[in-house]
Amino acid sequence: MKPLITLSLCGCLAAASTSSALDLKQSKLTQVVNDVQIISAGDQAKKNAAVNDVFAMPDILRTGAASRAELVASDETVTRVGANTIFSFDPANRTINLKQGSLLFHSPHGKGGGTIHTGSATASVLGTTLIVTTTANGGMKVLDLEGTVEVNGTNRLKQKLSPGQMTFILPGGNQLAPIIIFRMDDLTRNSLLVHGFNQPLPSLPLINNQVDKQTKLINSGRATDTGLVVGDSATPNQVEVLDLNTIQSSVGSGYLSAALAADATINQPSLTDASLPTPPKHVFPNQMFALPNNAYFANRQPQFTGFAARNIAINTPTVDLSPYATTPEFDLVAANNLTISGAVNFDPHSTQLGFHFALIAGNQFMFAPNASVTANLGIFELSSAGALALNGNIVHNGLGSTRFASGSDISLAESFVSAFGNVSFNSVGNFTLAHSAIAADTLFINPVGGTLLFDSSTVNINYYLILSAAGTITLDNSTVNTSPEGGNLVVSSLAGSVILNGTALQAHMLTVNSGDGILLNGNGGALTAHGEGATANFTAPNLISVNNADFSSFATVNLAANTLNLSDVNFGAGSSVMLRSQLGTLNLGSSVPGQVNFIQNVTYGGNPAQNYVNNGGGITVTTLH
Repeated sequence: MKPLITLSLCGCLAAASTSSALDLKQSKLTQVVNDVQIISAGDQAKKNAAVNDVFAMPDILRTGAASRAELVASDETVTRVGANTIFSFDPANRTINLKQGSLLFHSPHGKGGGTIHTGSATASVLGTTLIVTTTANGGMKVLDLEGTVEVNGTNRLKQKLSPGQMTFILPGGNQLAPIIIFRMDDLTRNSLLVHGFNQPLPSLPLINNQVDKQTKLINSGRATDTGLVVGDSATPNQVEVLDLNTIQSSVGSGYLSAALAADATINQPSLTDASLPTPPKHVFPNQMFALPNNAYFANRQPQFTGFAARNIAINTPTVDLSPYATTPEFDLVAANNLTISGAVNFDPHSTQLGFHFALIAGNQFMFAPNASVTANLGIFELSSAGALALNGNIVHNGLGSTRFASGSDISLAESFVSAFGNVSFNSVGNFTLAHSAIAADTLFINPVGGTLLFDSSTVNINYYLILSAAGTITLDNSTVNTSPEGGNLVVSSLAGSVILNGTALQAHMLTVNSGDGILLNGNGGALTAHGEGATANFTAPNLISVNNADFSSFATVNLAANTLNLSDVNFGAGSSVMLRSQLGTLNLGSSVPGQVNFIQNVTYGGNPAQNYVNNGGGITVTTLH
């Protein structure tokens, strides 16, 4: 049997781009992905490459991480150049200088092939389709995908490769390295050099034919897979081979770094589908990893585990999480941006409440308008270092709790968030809920360094609702409901004001605390509570102003501030009302600092409230201390 060696996931399987020309002195760019630059050989000026640009000698083309480009010459020669690659055309006919990186070269039959220089090695190739990648020692790997590839060293040493064969060109070209048979299906299925472009490779039918031939050899037992991968070094007598299982389980292998530097598009339910593509390996279900050079996530404990990529685009109705549902946590981690293009359901096929699934964006989430995210998860988390914005979106967890976190601002506009369990929002910056709705058992919102705003929004919570912010909290023309029989609503600003304007508040226990002052304008917004012991507590160090408010559904009302100003306020008959100010005295008809001021139309059970003050009638006016 012929042993087959799976190719190393680094190097040859890296992302790629293309360059080509009539005589390989110039070529037109047909696709550019991410960071691709053309550097002028004369003054070293850099220009971002664009489709239809003509790339010509002696300029240099450079690609960044997770980047690639394709160039096609007038004779239809195709060169695809991968990530972190630097190359140029040489004055010699049909010659490419590959300083670093990888490329796929396809020369139509009868067009004369080409010559590739890498460091101290040279390979002259005749015809067909091959992949070349540089090695750290100044040599190169050459892989034949279809047709015959002839490799010529500088010392007239010559090797011929058939489809599915590879070899090393050693530095100096003075010695031959062994010829190795590799798994063509693994390579072609997972390589961005082959499948990472909009237009199919012209020689793809020929390559697929060779894949089928090799697969039949394997299935018939005339060839076998060793399970090894080729490393990046070779001698005249041997090549470096590695155990695939070993290197995939090791963070130090470079697989994680490669994954975080490569983009992934999830357009199939399986996270290991070849179209992602892999390699690099993207799924790390049994090891913890961090996002390098990311200050927001630097102190996260524990670190992440799961799927890693540079940018993640989700464009499938379902993401199948069932292979990972037995683990405590599984994350989709984008080192940069995470994009959701439409409706997607994250499905673990499990009702395990302890399963924690997170969408992580090292920079930002990008939700398409009207995109929806649904899940049935114990804990569903969305966290980003940058701003987290929903605009016309839906996020629903039908099983457990949902957490949102941001190193900047969180905003919801015309969006809906719901969960069977709890919902929480934690942001370093501001939180805004505009023309949106939230429904859950409990809700916690905490912009630790900013303000909190509800604008024309509706929140329906069964039990606890806690709104806490460092700065001003404004609830404007909104509806905020908890259970009137047992719900607890807390609104607390550490250093700013609390402004409740035209907002309906429903809770059995209503607590409003401010680090500055409180303005309650109840015009258009009712205060509702049911049951014995319903209580409203308002506390501020400076001024509490209450206008157009009916507290009659609360059995107990406590207001405490340096100064209290009440206008058009009604307390319920038989309720216990405690009004505290700095001076602890009642004033009628005007606002006097330090006093409890009944400015106009303050009633107790529909009668003038001043008749019930400090006489056992139900209202107590006293000092703060």
